[in-house]
Formats: sequence, C-alpha cells, structure tokens
Amino acid sequence: MTTLFDELQIGSMILKNRTFMAPMSLGYGDQTGIPTLQEQAYWLERAKGEVGCIITDATSVDPNTPYLGNTLCFRSEESILEYKKFTDKIHAYGTKIIPQITHPGPESISSFFGITPISSSGYLNSMYQQTRELKIEEIPNIISMYANTSYQAKQAGFDGIELHCAHGYMLLGSFLSPLKNKRTDAYGGNLMNRARLLFEVVEAIKDKCGNDFPIILRMSGSEKICGGNTIEDTLQLIPELEKRGVDAFEVSGGSQYELPNKIMPSHGEECATNLAEALRIKEISHVPVLLVGKINDAKLARSLVEEGKVDGIVLGRALLADADFVKKTKEDKDAQIAPCTGCLAGCVGQQTKRLCGTCVINPFCGHETEMKMEPATSNKKVMIVGGGIGGLSAARMCALRGLDVEVFEKSGVLGGQINLASKITPKKEMHKWIDYLESECQRLHIPVHLNHEVNVNDVHDFDVVLVCNGSIPNRPNENAYTAHDVLDDKVDVHGNILVVGGGMVGVEASEYICEKHPDAHVTILEMKKNIDDGECPANLVSTMTRIQGLPITALTETKLVSVEDGVKVEKGGETQNLGKFDFIVYATGSKPDPSLYEAIRETGKETYLFGDASSVAQALEAVRDGVNITLKL
Repeated sequence: MTTLFDELQIGSMILKNRTFMAPMSLGYGDQTGIPTLQEQAYWLERAKGEVGCIITDATSVDPNTPYLGNTLCFRSEESILEYKKFTDKIHAYGTKIIPQITHPGPESISSFFGITPISSSGYLNSMYQQTRELKIEEIPNIISMYANTSYQAKQAGFDGIELHCAHGYMLLGSFLSPLKNKRTDAYGGNLMNRARLLFEVVEAIKDKCGNDFPIILRMSGSEKICGGNTIEDTLQLIPELEKRGVDAFEVSGGSQYELPNKIMPSHGEECATNLAEALRIKEISHVPVLLVGKINDAKLARSLVEEGKVDGIVLGRALLADADFVKKTKEDKDAQIAPCTGCLAGCVGQQTKRLCGTCVINPFCGHETEMKMEPATSNKKVMIVGGGIGGLSAARMCALRGLDVEVFEKSGVLGGQINLASKITPKKEMHKWIDYLESECQRLHIPVHLNHEVNVNDVHDFDVVLVCNGSIPNRPNENAYTAHDVLDDKVDVHGNILVVGGGMVGVEASEYICEKHPDAHVTILEMKKNIDDGECPANLVSTMTRIQGLPITALTETKLVSVEDGVKVEKGGETQNLGKFDFIVYATGSKPDPSLYEAIRETGKETYLFGDASSVAQALEAVRDGVNITLKL
C-alpha cells in the first residue's frame, strides 16, 4: 500500500512525501518581485513542517503585468540570484519548491496604471474592469514569456514549475474556458482550438527547459457551471497534454467569476471537493494526479493516497491553520492539528480589508518574523476569564510558554459565540476550533472551571488576569428576543418571523429557524444594500445560494420604524406597514462589557482586556489579541 509519506516522482523530481503546499497569494510581497523576508519566513515555517513541495504564489511571466499589487516575478539577473538564496533555504529542509507560472491576463491590475488587461476575448474582469482581446500577432511573444520565465525559475534553483490553467481565470484559463473565449480564429471555437495556446506554451517550456524540469498543470477537472468546461472536455485534453510533456495534473475546479466557492471551498462545501473529477482523470492518466480543494483533515489526507484515489494532495488553508499539519499527520498527532474550518475570515477576509492574509486559529501565520513563542522568564500565575476561543487560545499559549494558567467560564460549555456560529448545518465544522482547543487544554493540563462567574474576590491568588468574557447583545427592551437567544435555543420561534438586522448573525439565526421549522417564514430587515454585508465572496455565494432555497425574504435598504399596531418600516423615504408577525427577533449587534475588567484593574492587579469585552469584532481579533498579550507575559 502506498502511503502519504512515501516518495513521489514527478518527471525528474523526487519528493520525500506526497504533500504539496498550494499558492495562496496572501499579500506579503513587495514591488521587487523577490520574496520578502516575511514571505520567506512564512514558507520556511511550512518547509520545517515537512511539506514535500511548496508551490509559491502566482509568478507573472511579464514583470510589467502584475496579478496583485506586488507579484512575484524575475526582473533581472540579480533577482534570480536572490531567488537562488531562498530556494537553497527551502532545500535545506529536504523540501522541493516550484513557482506557479502564469500570465495574469484579464486578472491583472494593469488597468489601474492605464493599461487595459488582455484576455481571450474582451469582457469585464472580476474587478469590473474592461479587458481586451489578445491579438493573434501578440501570441508568439506571450508564449516566449512563459518559456523564458520557466527557464529563469530553473536558473533560480526551483525544482520545476506549476502552470496555471484553471477556473476560466488568468490568461491560459480564459483561453481554455468556453465561458470566456469567444474568439473565431485558430485559438477559439472548439475545445482543441481553445487549448491551442496551452499546448504551445507547454511545448515552448519543454523546448527551453528540457525534460529534466517538470511541469505540473493546475487545471479544472470541471468548471461546474452550465456552459463551462466539463470533465468530459478535460478527459479529452489529458492525452494531448501528456504527449506534449505535462508531468503531473493538479485537479481543481469551479469558475472564478461564477463559483468562487468551488475554488476556495467554504462553509457547507464538501471536503476533497474535486475528488470525483480527479478519479476520472486518474483512470486514464499515465502521470501523477494531485488533488486540491478543502483537504483539511489528517485522516482524509492519508486515505486519499492510501486508497489509491490520487497520487498526492495539495494543502492550502490547512497549512495556514497549522504549519506543522504534515509533520503532525505523519506522527499521528491528529488531535494536535489546529483545524481549518473553511471560514475564509483570515486568509481571504483580511485581504478584502486591504490587509495581509492570516488565519483565525493561527495568528502566527504571516507574522512568523515578529511573533515568537519563547519560554516565559517569569513564574506568573495567570487567570483567563472567559472560555471562548480567544480565551482558550491565550490559555494554550500561556501553558506552552511554561506559565501556570487557569480558565474560568461562567457558562457550562467552552467556545463562547462559536457555539452559536456553528449552529446551522453548513457551519457546524466551525466547532472544530472548540474541540481542538478543549483537547489542547486537556493535553497541557490546564484547569478549566465551568459554571464559574468570576468576581473581584476570585483574583487574589493570581498575578495576572486576562479578561475576555464577551459582549452583550443589543435588545430594545428586556422582553425582546435576540438572534443570540434563538441560536442558543433559549427561545423557540416559529410561524411568521421578523429578523431585524441582516448581518452575519441575523442571517445565521434566520437559517437556523428554517432548519428547525421548515414551515416557518422569515423576513429579514436590513438597512444596508445587501444582507450578510462584508462576507467574503466565496462564503457569500454559498450563503445566498442557500437563502434562495429557504422561505426567507430579505428587505434591504429598509429601516424599522415601530412595532406597535403592525411593523412599520421606511424604505426610499416612504413608510410601509408590514403587518403583524408571530415573533420579532433582533440581530442589531452587541456591546462590550468591560465592567469586570475595570473592577479588577482597580485592585491594582496586572489586568488585560481583549475580545468582544473590549471591542466587538470577529474571532480573528480575539485570538490574535489574546495570543499577543500572552507572548509578552
């Protein structure tokens, strides 16, 4: 039986195991195109974690055509030498490294510099910028760029390349996809014509770099949308690509514009999302088949290879959540792996705020240079007030540093609001965070006191107190129901229900009501233009798809006026009466409650406040702030 930790040969490249790190472009680069110290530290940490091969972020074949603001590229001979220093560092850990070679094409941000992005055909890209059709006489130069960049990668010490041709995305993907390619020349029309540019690029790379420099092709097994490439289309391409020198296939899926939730499988999406297509490809492929797409469980990772379903796995967000995922999987330490739950809040959500990506459960991700976990130099005894994931993460870090720490939680369960967020079926996997942190508390022998509401008199035996006891949901009066009440099963609402507030919590409560009572009808009232505003695109697509199939009506840009004598609302300057509802549920936010912190601080005790008790935010902020505090104790 082949295992995940057996060697894998791809062309002339031999990997120590069958794990790959996917490129994720988290925003750590700069305008030089050379990996920054931040990027290097981030990848080196995964190499230390025994990943078999790291695929670096998108590397543009045209330095003047960036994918993101700061895109990897080879600008000069000097930059190649700098890259060589970096690849040598990775190789020191026995890990292979390859760049993801691409021309951003329609996804280039060049329009912001006055240059219209090129594509197979003119259309609006994902940034709603107009692209232009690549002229046929421009194609030979594009092909040369791919070949030359691949050769530069070889000079820089890379072990091969990954060629990006997936998702109807970037230049090669836009040519291959019938959703995007509307050309009528030799590079458009039927499947083989749409694949012509891909074929010519592969041939040019092989001619330039030789057969001792492997090509892994990232492709969509299926674009999973009507009018897109199907698995049957892909199967036609496999022998043609093998014949031209492709050494392995990495099977992804989905379409960037229409189904980003299939490319970055989020809440509610199945694990090993693209497995069905990979199985079909493996039936006919004579070269290794790799699988990417929500492989975030150690048992699943092992089984995919052991059962012969694929030859290797490509891990993305699982390696953000835990840089040692591979090492811990090898050592059968599954319970110690910090889990990715598909939330996208840190890795993608932060970038929508123009911040570098990170991870909710692993605040060290992307901050490896400035965040260091070192043994504590003091023997302080630490009290953690609040057993949410922020408090539990802080407690774990205290214990790992050798500090004496105890957790106090006023309720009978740990996890705080993650218990509520994980109530609806598509988000149940978020409970993995709680399970992991509870397990870590047990492993590290951290005393946990449930049903214990801390008061000032409880802190005398402790040197430091960290307060993260949450927030209080807003309610218009003491008898009003909140979304928190619904999600916590403190009240059972049914029939015709009004939910005031269409943010994430309001939408979750609405879905939960419909799960419990399929005959209910929910009306969401939201003042903004859209419900679930601020959610990252992949999760938003999934959420809106589910909402459309439920008895939920969303009234946006609508303000609640009063609830007496029927619910009165204001929309567009006009007042309407929506009539009576059986229940009204408020999802209008929460407010911090720093009262306990202030009382403890007045005693002179060293006291810190973080999480929702300080400022209502996401779990990401609570975990990050708690860990940062404990690193300084």
